[in-house]
Amino acid sequence: MGKERRVSLVTFENLTKVYQMGDETVRALDGVQLRIDPGEFVAILGPSGSGKSTLMHILGFMDSPTSGKLHFEGKEVAGIGRSTRSWYRANRIGFVFQAFNLLPRLSVTDNVVLPLVYSRSGIGDRKGKALAALEKVGMGHRARHLPSQLSGGERQRAAIARALVNHPSLILADEPTGNLDSQNVGRIMELFRRLSDEGQTLVVVTHDEQVATYARRIIRMLDGRIVEDTPNAS
Repeated sequence: MGKERRVSLVTFENLTKVYQMGDETVRALDGVQLRIDPGEFVAILGPSGSGKSTLMHILGFMDSPTSGKLHFEGKEVAGIGRSTRSWYRANRIGFVFQAFNLLPRLSVTDNVVLPLVYSRSGIGDRKGKALAALEKVGMGHRARHLPSQLSGGERQRAAIARALVNHPSLILADEPTGNLDSQNVGRIMELFRRLSDEGQTLVVVTHDEQVATYARRIIRMLDGRIVEDTPNAS
C-alpha cells in the first residue's frame, strides 16, 4: 500500500473575498488556492493592498470568504457565522500581533492565562499551564512582572506564550517584529523556528523580506492572488 497523505490543516479552494466600496468592487482575494500542512512554517509576504491581510483575517476566522471552500483540520467550514468564528479563534488559533496586546494592569502570567479563560479550558491548572508556556519561550523568570517592566522583545515572547498556552493547531503572527529592533527581530524569528521544529504550525504575515527568510516556505501575494509559493532552504 502507498503512503497515506496526511490531512492538511488548512485548505483554500478558489477562495474569493469581494468588498463593495461605493461604486467600486474590490476583489481583495481572487481565486486563491492554498494548502498548509501540520507543522509547516509559512511566511505570507506582500506589499500593502496585496491581499495578505485579508488572507490572514480568513485564516484566523476574523472574516468569512465571499465564495470558495475553506477546510480546517480536514473539515469543510461552510457558512461561517460569528459564533463559529469565535469558537475557532478561542480554541484552535493562537494570535501574535505587532502591538503585543498585553493588558497593562495584569501580570505576565495573568495575561498568558486569558486564552484559557476565553475558551473555558484548563480550569484546574490554568496558572500552571501559563507558567509552562512562559518557560517554553524563556520567560519563566518574568512571570510576576507587569508588561511595563518588560523590554519589547520580552513583551513579544510573553505574547507568544499566550498564543501557545491553549496548544492551538495554528499560530498566526501578524507583523510580529514590527515594533522590535534588529537584534530582537532575530531572537523572535529564531524562537518561531524552534517552535516549528517542535511541530507547531506557524503562519507569519509580513511585508519584510528579511523576516520571511526565517520561514520554511514563502508565499508571495499581489493583487489578491498568490504569485509565488516556494520552499525556503535557508
